[in-house]
Amino acid sequence: MKKIVLMCALVGLMPAMAPATDVYLSLSSHAQRSELGVAGFAPATPTVDESKLSREIQEVLRDDLLFSRYFNIIEEGPMYTGKEEELKDWEARGAAMVVSGSLKVSGEDVRLIGRLVDIGSKRVVWEKKYDGNTLSFRQLAHDMNDDIIQRFTGERGIAHTKIVFTNDQTQYKELYVTDYDGHNVRKLTGDSTINILPKWSPDGTEILYTTYLYGNPDLFMYSVTGARRKPVSQSQGLNCAGIFSPDGAHIALTMSRGGNPHLYIINRDGSVVKKLTSGISNNTSPCFAPNGREMVFISDRSGNPQLYIMSLDGGNVRRLTADGFCDSPAWSPRGDRIAFTMRRGNGSTFDIYVYDLGTGQITRLTQDERHNENPTWSPDGRFIVFSTTRSGRKELYLIAADGSGLRRLCEMAGSSATPSWGP
Repeated sequence: MKKIVLMCALVGLMPAMAPATDVYLSLSSHAQRSELGVAGFAPATPTVDESKLSREIQEVLRDDLLFSRYFNIIEEGPMYTGKEEELKDWEARGAAMVVSGSLKVSGEDVRLIGRLVDIGSKRVVWEKKYDGNTLSFRQLAHDMNDDIIQRFTGERGIAHTKIVFTNDQTQYKELYVTDYDGHNVRKLTGDSTINILPKWSPDGTEILYTTYLYGNPDLFMYSVTGARRKPVSQSQGLNCAGIFSPDGAHIALTMSRGGNPHLYIINRDGSVVKKLTSGISNNTSPCFAPNGREMVFISDRSGNPQLYIMSLDGGNVRRLTADGFCDSPAWSPRGDRIAFTMRRGNGSTFDIYVYDLGTGQITRLTQDERHNENPTWSPDGRFIVFSTTRSGRKELYLIAADGSGLRRLCEMAGSSATPSWGP
């Protein structure tokens, strides 16, 4: 494996003026994964509870690192306490680096110290302290994972992110949120009505959704930090498929106003900025490009619902797809691809597809597994979460953007649908 190592000044290999945000970057030929050993986290005191928590944090971190698909994880090595023979043991097992650390519990308070050791140089190339409590130990592991990913790639990992979705286990459709790995599911609304199509704000503090709380499909905004909700758009007819602009200043949505569904841009207070579409066709499911200058949407102006792109002034409209029945487009964070749902030809099921804007190529990610709908991208653009009926009811599944690594997000009663992956 050919490696390039960039280390910060604190390990003495670069001048003192080196930036504090430098990256420990391991690159390998042919895109091979890095060989990473995950050692145990040494408890400060050998109590049963502290030792148990150390193992639990190690297990969560291991799962996070595996999920990232950047590493081959090596386990069952010795605890690393700074001795050279311990590193030799890890090297013999094939590890190029070792993640280790220590843990101290004081009552309900937890301090975790994480370290990344390069076996070749025998140096600690990264170290950080994390403070939390015994109830938030999973978050400590997630934060450590994300910092390790940043040291390798220059971009923060996604283990801290959350996914909002709808579920009907109470016989009503309510909003729920879960960690990216399906743990810590909690209910956000309890309206005993229909709440659907949630979408995160760019800063992760608010959620747009459509609710039938007052009988009409109105657009509401839910504050995650204050657990408060407020109406945004309550015009007669549809107020649905709301989504924030990349800067969070505006909202695109579908409104019918007693006629055909059309696309509008409104301010956060609900006042209309611009009507983007008109005529006798139905237009819905808007999604902003990451650069904020274009929008992808669904329209049946050519017959069946197809993907279209237009500028935010409503002009420069062009069609992307030419066949099938398309729905729920989602623009990738990097702006190079669009995930969407399509039923092809005379088929009876929907599948997840990805449209490459550079080549015009369409790639199918799911096949012959009943209905697969409502894709949404992870913030790094490497994964997609979507709803599927492959088990007989709607559940949420995760898949890598290349179609590999399919897995169920979480186990819960009822049907889950319309996920949105937060920032």
